[in-house]
Amino acid sequence: MRKNAYFHLALKDIYLGFRQWGLAYLLGVGDTKQRYSRSKLGQFWITLSMLIFIIAIGVVYSFLFHQTLKVFLPYVACNYVIWSWMSASIIDSTTTFVQAQGYIKQTSIPRTVFVLRTLVRNFISMGHNFIIIPLVYLCTQHPVSWTIILALPGFLFILACSFFSCLSIGVICTRFRDIPQIVQAMLQVFMFVTPIMWPVTSLNESARVIVEYNPFAAILHMVTQPLQGIVPSLWEYSLASGTFLVLMVLGLYTFARFRARIVYWL
Repeated sequence: MRKNAYFHLALKDIYLGFRQWGLAYLLGVGDTKQRYSRSKLGQFWITLSMLIFIIAIGVVYSFLFHQTLKVFLPYVACNYVIWSWMSASIIDSTTTFVQAQGYIKQTSIPRTVFVLRTLVRNFISMGHNFIIIPLVYLCTQHPVSWTIILALPGFLFILACSFFSCLSIGVICTRFRDIPQIVQAMLQVFMFVTPIMWPVTSLNESARVIVEYNPFAAILHMVTQPLQGIVPSLWEYSLASGTFLVLMVLGLYTFARFRARIVYWL
């Protein structure tokens, strides 16, 4: 089959998948309910544990980095909640098609539906955890700036990046079942080199290149900095946009080239 035909079928799959967004939504909600069945608090157990972790890290690290608690605690809350969403979306993408093998083997549902299912499931979890941010803001009396409106397109931007990364990672991890462990290990490394629980000001000038050329930091700041009253720099917008283009090209190429083989790899 010609490459143009592969690409056409992939775009058709994506189009039909978005047309069946309702099915993806129901599957994502069903996954969330099943994960926390018979639990009174459900997802809020995760939210509660995350809140405790943020408070503990915020208090301890504020002394280590000589930061004011009223400023540093909202900083950690924003960064950790959004980072948890980003990392969970990447980790879940490794099992996107493997988890849906029952549907894929027996039905003709577009593969994109299961990608959207992963995004819906993780967005719901993020929505629960997002409650932590306004709660921390209220307790620390952190001011809310007009820049918060810039966080809205930031959320959409992260969803778009998650979609295309899920297309490529989902396909690759369906073929090579050891890749998920590698992805998790790499995310742990990126977590420590991304300014999530430590401020950029704690680095000297020569070490700040770790942040300046870190695509995870740029994408993270599309949401977290506007929530903190900061407009991301033009360089961060450029780096995040460049990263998105790379993810889009890789996602479309991988999905178009190997979409038909997914069912044989399951």
